[in-house]
Amino acid sequence: MKICFTADEKRGLESILSYHFGHCPYYVIVDVENNVVKNVDSVENPMAENHNPGDLPNYMKGQGINVIVTGGMGAQAQDMFKGFDIQTVTGAYGVLQDVLEEFLKNKITVQESDPEIEVPHIEGEDDTTRRLKMDVMALRKEIADLKSAVKKIEEKLN
Repeated sequence: MKICFTADEKRGLESILSYHFGHCPYYVIVDVENNVVKNVDSVENPMAENHNPGDLPNYMKGQGINVIVTGGMGAQAQDMFKGFDIQTVTGAYGVLQDVLEEFLKNKITVQESDPEIEVPHIEGEDDTTRRLKMDVMALRKEIADLKSAVKKIEEKLN
């Protein structure tokens, strides 16, 4: 199974999951067989800046992707992926390694379209917008770090 994760960074499974599928800067593609990771590849999103409806679903189909895990994706994109038999998981967050483990343990699952989760893309950013985006990315990292810390505590308690 090939799982594609959206990522804010090009750090493989150490990356923070991106909240927006279409405009994320990177994709981390993970080959998994029998719940064992066989390969991890970080690639730039070739259409992060500009794409038409259907471009990314066609791209993902060409990459052999079976599942996409992201923070948010619009209903139209989810429907297009469904037409290609590519499952979508939205509403995920954290460090990719943790998100992958959650997915493999069925703690996060394929969901129906939820357009409320989609994060808008902002064209023509000014300095204030860039600062706010940097703040959001820093908060995502803090949330991901806290999630990992909670996971370690839970493991020690069990």
